[in-house]
Amino acid sequence: MNFSKRFKNSVTPAFSECGKMVANANGSKVLVRDVNTLQLLQMWVCYDTVRDIVWSPDSNYLASVSGNKIQLWSMSDSAWRSCISETNGGVDSVTWSPDSRHLLVLHQFSVFITIWAVEFATQMFVKNPKGSLYRFSGDGKYLAVIERMECNDYVAVLSTRTWKLTSHFKLPTIDAAGFEWSPSNLELCIWDHMFDHRLYIYSLDGSCLFTHEVKKPISMGLQCVAWSPCGQYIALGTHTHYLYLINRTNRKVAGEMLIPESVSGRAVQFYREVHSAMSGNTVMERLQSPPEHKFQVVTDDHIDMKFAEIVIKKKTSTKTNETAKEKRVKKYGITAIKWSHDSSHLAVLDASNPNTITVWSIADKSITAVLQFVHNPRTFAWHPHLLRLIVASGDSSVSMWEYDGCWIIELPAECSVNVNHTNWSSDGNALLLSAKDNFCIGFLE
Repeated sequence: MNFSKRFKNSVTPAFSECGKMVANANGSKVLVRDVNTLQLLQMWVCYDTVRDIVWSPDSNYLASVSGNKIQLWSMSDSAWRSCISETNGGVDSVTWSPDSRHLLVLHQFSVFITIWAVEFATQMFVKNPKGSLYRFSGDGKYLAVIERMECNDYVAVLSTRTWKLTSHFKLPTIDAAGFEWSPSNLELCIWDHMFDHRLYIYSLDGSCLFTHEVKKPISMGLQCVAWSPCGQYIALGTHTHYLYLINRTNRKVAGEMLIPESVSGRAVQFYREVHSAMSGNTVMERLQSPPEHKFQVVTDDHIDMKFAEIVIKKKTSTKTNETAKEKRVKKYGITAIKWSHDSSHLAVLDASNPNTITVWSIADKSITAVLQFVHNPRTFAWHPHLLRLIVASGDSSVSMWEYDGCWIIELPAECSVNVNHTNWSSDGNALLLSAKDNFCIGFLE
């Protein structure tokens, strides 16, 4: 893997949707570079310090948020620019519509959402949104918004062609916590707050197609939900370390997996981050069979990857010692689940073992790999087209897992970044590695 030089930034940088450009902000400046050549394509100066930047889906427009002002810039016409001043309330977040011609502005305290037509400077309003619980369908035809009115939850579905209401229905939830569109764009998956155990699937006309309630006696409900890219499975993560798979086709529980306290078995890949005395580098060591075998280190200087393999035969615990501070702010249960691009694997992070990521095979409903790190992972992401997982733990390296092994990739000193955010470009050829005040780009060969 090759790396760009290090750039300064004051907000999280972002790839354009086409994957050919990367935008970042440094103070009041917004800069756009070509991903492959890193040539500076555009630089604009905003009214105030930039706190967010958002690309349009067609990669032609860029929105920058500064205070209560939203400035819009065009990549195809450097002379074109526009400014939206929100005087009715502070700006919480902005979202582009799929057609890249409308901008949604969520106001602070979730008072309402303003829908701005970029070309005509006209506006419409959506009242009573429940925070950031609004999503566009994958095909861009609809916008679904969860509303809160008179202590009840409602769903409003709007057509993005006319921005008219197509359906509006009440939910049986006590306090809806989140929702996702199905990959088919015909259904909504909605789940209740952390003290309730129910999940609902609704059609766009308001018909309830399916209700699932976790049967086990648990004190708290669902913590995270993710619909597989193929649309067949819905993964549910609970506070009690159970991972459920709901088969959308037959509406039954396809799998019920418990995140284990210990892992054993030859079929499981177990990797642990250690400091190698031989190479002087941090490596991922693989535990498999007899402990008397020594390290076998293979180094490829061209791609700056180090891989160490050790064979050990024993039952290995995924538990680690906790500091007093970690005990005071201890979290429980599955906090993040992410699907691979082909829906064949799930990467799962459990807060009770915050330094460990488990990779599950959906076909076998079993653990494929356990990745244990010295520092707690800050972020992890699947490659958009390959079975490849990237993990960052807040230091100047990233870990990469594949079926063939697990590697730690050290960033060179000249582009060293304490990585706490990663993002793949849409083509999967570039990897954005960013920290609080700087970033660099990694390129796969």
